Parts: sequence; C-alpha cells; structure tokens
Amino acid sequence: MIVRTSGITALCLIGTCPALAQQAGRIEMDGYDLIPEFSTEMLYIDNVTYAADANPQISSWVNVISPQITAVTKFSNNSIEVGYQLRHGEYFSSSADNYTDHIAHITGNFEMNSRHRFTTKARYEDGHDERGRQYSNGFGNELDSVDTYKNPEVTGTYSFGAASSPGRVDVNVGYEEINYDNDALAYPIRDRSYKKVGGQFFYRVAGNTQLVLDATHQQIDYDVAANPENPLDSDETRVLAGVSWESTASTTGFAKVGYKEKSFDAPTRDTFTGVDWEVGLKWLPRSYSQFELSTRADTRETNGEGDYIRGQDYRLSWDHAWLDRFTTTMKLIYEQEDYEGAQLVDPRQDDTTRALVSADYLFRRWLQLGIYYQFSERDSNRDIVTYDRNVMGLTAKVTL
Repeated sequence: MIVRTSGITALCLIGTCPALAQQAGRIEMDGYDLIPEFSTEMLYIDNVTYAADANPQISSWVNVISPQITAVTKFSNNSIEVGYQLRHGEYFSSSADNYTDHIAHITGNFEMNSRHRFTTKARYEDGHDERGRQYSNGFGNELDSVDTYKNPEVTGTYSFGAASSPGRVDVNVGYEEINYDNDALAYPIRDRSYKKVGGQFFYRVAGNTQLVLDATHQQIDYDVAANPENPLDSDETRVLAGVSWESTASTTGFAKVGYKEKSFDAPTRDTFTGVDWEVGLKWLPRSYSQFELSTRADTRETNGEGDYIRGQDYRLSWDHAWLDRFTTTMKLIYEQEDYEGAQLVDPRQDDTTRALVSADYLFRRWLQLGIYYQFSERDSNRDIVTYDRNVMGLTAKVTL
C-alpha cells in the first residue's frame, strides 16, 4: 500500500507550508515538550487479501485509529526526540485481517561544534504484513490472521566538516532484525539480521553543486536455512558516484550511479554484479506547488522464490496547495521485480502499478479532514500473484 502523506504535510516538509497549517500544538513541560496527535481513517477495500481474479475476493469497510505522542527536548545545539504510535485496524467484514501495530523510536541529534556532528536513531516496530503480501503472495485467503513481526533497528551517523567547507564526510553504521511471529507458516527461514557500514563523501564544486561518493557494505544473515548446505546468507557491496545540485531556488536534484555486488555464502548460488542507481528531481514552479520524480535500482531479499529480487522503481508525485486550507496530492508508482536464481527454469517477473489521488482540507489549525482514492495492480507471469485492488478512504487528523 502506498504510504500516504497529506498535501499539507508534504508542503511543510519542503518548507512551503501554508500559513494556516501551523505546527501541531505542544504541551510545555519542565525541560521538554509533548506533542500529541490523533488520526483516524474510514476505508473501503474491494480486495482485502490481494487475491487474483480467479480466486474469491474479500471486500470490507475498515476503521483505522492511530494515536501517537512525541516528546522533544533541546539543549544547546542538541536535540532528543522520543515517540510512540499505536495503529489499530478493525475490518467490519473480515476479522481475520484486524491488526494492532506498535511503533516506538528515539532520535538524537548532537552537534559538538561546527565541524563535528552525530545523529543516532533507534526504532522498534511490532507490525504486520497484510494477508496476501510478502510471504503470503497468492494465498492470503488461506491464512487465519495477518502475519506479524518484530523489527528493531539502530543507526548512527557521524558527520565531519563544516557547512561552509567544500568537503564533508558522513560515516554511518546500522543494525536491523526482522523476526516473524507465525512459524506455523513454515517460514522461520524468513527471520534475518542486517549489519551495515558505509560512508558518503561530498565535495562542493560550484555554488550549490556537490560531487557525491557513496559506499556501503551490508551483511545479511538468516537465523534458519531451509537447506543448511545452501543458505541465503550474503554480503552486499555498493558503490555509487554522482552529483547533487540546487540550480535555482525552485529546482533541486541528485543523480548517483554505480556498482553493486551481492555474493552468497553458498557456492551453489550465483554472485550478482550489476548497475545500481538513485536519481531524484524536485521542481517547485510555485511556492505552493511541487513536482517530484525519482527512480532507483537495487537488489532485495526474496520472499520465497529464487535467490534475490532485482528491482527497479519509478515514482512521480505532485503536491499543490490550491488555497491556504485546501491541498491535493497525486502519486504514480511503477515497480519492476525480477526473481533471480540459477535454479529457476521460469523466473518470476512482476510489474506493479500504484496510483493515489487525495485532497485535504484544514478546517481548523487543529483539525484536518481528507479524502483519497488508491488503485494498485500487479501483472506477473505467475497468475496466482496477479491482482487488482481499489481503496477509498476518509481521513481525520486532530492535534492540540
């Protein structure tokens, strides 16, 4: 499902927020601020489990509630943020799809001086995959509940170099786990960990144009191998080079292209070598209107077939504030996924298209209402995983 961001929120993120879309109200405490927020959605989904046309399809109204609270404190040039969000979905015609997710995070930004900065983030998600997604592609109707997991993640980035200096270096490390709860699916082999280390070098060549070198090494380890003599454990090395620019006040972008290698511990699995890229462009023809175009190519972990997935994504979005209180968002996403593996005779190939149209109206500083429509479709050479899906929704967001 497309992650939906309201038009007002999107405009605020790029610094062109309408005057009436003020920051959410805060409760000032001794040394920190509390920021409470509550949002709810009423949805109609015509294909809850992403079932193929030839299979029975479930339609249902869904009510989603999502309270969250964030605590923020600042001292000197440093800041710390702690947050928690609960997200509960209640399906009126399909109780097997009910879910309750918990997401917590803590983020710290520390500036020792103008040349030395450090950012760290810890995040924990007790979440779920919908029936028919990820490892239940094509047989979501056969599950009696959503597929839940635990996903802890810790990252840290050290930055060296003043904002005014021509060069800057970022060094980052990270660790992440994903552990599924439902081993009855016969998929304990899904549980895995990621260890990541990398760095970026930025060098300003003229004005707001920088050369960028991005290198990353990642180790992926699975807890259990379906075949101990042929595990999916692998090491990934990725090196990209490119440029980022801000040609005018209304146009910014970046383009990086380079080399990716994914080598498996098992000698029977072929090493992948190929080209990866990341390209993005933002254009603001007016202060209240933004177009964004991006594309990327990478490798992803398989969800049950082959050794890995080779993916390419293309995204286009338009956010526009027609009035101070009224904004719209349009998004179009196209994804290509090829399942790779030497043992595959007829490799799986998926083409997925998603489209979203939404409108938000700010009735009061503390009350925002919205409506949206979302369409998604997957074409594949595996008939069982093809689907069409329509979602219509009403949203409400309340702050202090």
